[in-house]
Amino acid sequence: MKLRQKITYFVVGILLLSVGSITILSFYQMKDLLKTQISKGMLDLAGSIAENFVVREYFSKNGEVSNNMLNNEMENIRSKVNVQFIVVMDMNGIRQSHPQKEKIGKKFEGGDEQRVLKRGEEYISVSTGSLGPSFRAFAPIFVDNKQIGAVCVGVLKGNFNHDVYAKMEKFIPFIALGLILGTIGAILISYNIKQTILGLEPEEIALILKQKETVLETIKEGIISLDTKGRITLFNKEAAEILELQDKDIGTHISEFVYGTRIDYVLQSGETIENLEVKVKPGVSIISKYAPLKNEKGQLIGLLINFRNMTEIKKLAEELTGIKKVTWSLRAQNHEFMNKLHTISGLIQLEEYDEALKFINNVANEKKNISTIITKSIKDISVAALLLAKYSKSEESRVKFIIDEESTLKRLPKYLTSEELVSILGNLIENSLDEVKNDGSGEIYLKIYEQSDSLKVILRDNGPGIRNDIRDKIYNMGVTSKDGQRGYGMYLVKNIIDEAKGTIDFKIDNGTTWDICIPM
Repeated sequence: MKLRQKITYFVVGILLLSVGSITILSFYQMKDLLKTQISKGMLDLAGSIAENFVVREYFSKNGEVSNNMLNNEMENIRSKVNVQFIVVMDMNGIRQSHPQKEKIGKKFEGGDEQRVLKRGEEYISVSTGSLGPSFRAFAPIFVDNKQIGAVCVGVLKGNFNHDVYAKMEKFIPFIALGLILGTIGAILISYNIKQTILGLEPEEIALILKQKETVLETIKEGIISLDTKGRITLFNKEAAEILELQDKDIGTHISEFVYGTRIDYVLQSGETIENLEVKVKPGVSIISKYAPLKNEKGQLIGLLINFRNMTEIKKLAEELTGIKKVTWSLRAQNHEFMNKLHTISGLIQLEEYDEALKFINNVANEKKNISTIITKSIKDISVAALLLAKYSKSEESRVKFIIDEESTLKRLPKYLTSEELVSILGNLIENSLDEVKNDGSGEIYLKIYEQSDSLKVILRDNGPGIRNDIRDKIYNMGVTSKDGQRGYGMYLVKNIIDEAKGTIDFKIDNGTTWDICIPM
């Protein structure tokens, strides 16, 4: 059976059950109410007849009111009210009036008249008389404070039930209308539900859900669904492994697990952000895509984040970058070595042998000094390789690159990886190389050293300094002083330092000086 039919039948069934129950309950309540009303009316009628002048005169025995006159009076009253019989009896229970004249003078039937004859009470009784089962109202007849007889007013049970059914019939159209409207409502509800679930049957929904669940759990990308408050509503297995999520984390804000998210921007703008790299925890970074979730009306109902773990990719990239750096360094050294060979060749041809020897010694000492500083003081291989590459590039660019002899790097801060420090130094040195002159007057100074509680980096160049118009926004994404570049360098540097709980400052004085401090 189709879902739409199930919903329709289910709602109609509930409607029939509820309306039917209410109808039955109303029937019995109305029956009791009518019984009470009829009983009260019968008692009032019986009391009124007991006070009737003709009745009292009949029992006075003065001969002015005959039995025939009494019976005619009772029948005249009965014809005007909705009762089946009015019986007047004497103290012996002998009928003095009756709708059937042949029963006048005979004993009252039913046995329920004793209370009114013996105790003079007014009451309602149900019994079977000569006309059949009936409801009866009894009232005593008093003359001069002496009971001289009784009156019985009766309604046959069949007539009573007929009155109840007649009154209930008036409600049947309304009950039928309610059922029709309820059935139409059930059809509309089932149609609306069907439209809401895109016309799918429960079995189809279950199959699609299982398929999507399988896909989500098998792909090698983390997926997290958020509500409009940025709280986690759903995540797959890969996301749980990368972010160390558990079922109890449902409802927790995403910022508890990922630093530097852009969810506020996406939730406000409704725009998609791609390839955003953020740090999850020390040594683990992810590259994310933020996509808004919207309903069929285009209203924002949440956010979907899918991401990949960049740690392994970065390690591979660093290996490839290391090879590239070595290649680049060898090329630069080869170029510089050829320049120096040409210089030595020229001095020999000029027979300046002492100058040639002095030049050779100076070059050898410079190489020895820089190699000693880097290899002995900088224990991180990635940082050492970067500095050697940048030193070679500086020589080729005719820029003097000075690495302070007191530089030392034996261990890294807790929240900073080797790759991140390479990114910081590489961006800053590259920016300085772009700024200083390459006519032999350009100079870059670098000092890296450890303190008991922090790692310090000082980088200084003698370039023109940062332009005034971009100093206040130098760390913003896309801000750059160079043409054809996107301005991600200082943005990434600032993010890395912020995530490592460090600080970065700069000052402009005959160039630019960068001062970085990262707590251990």
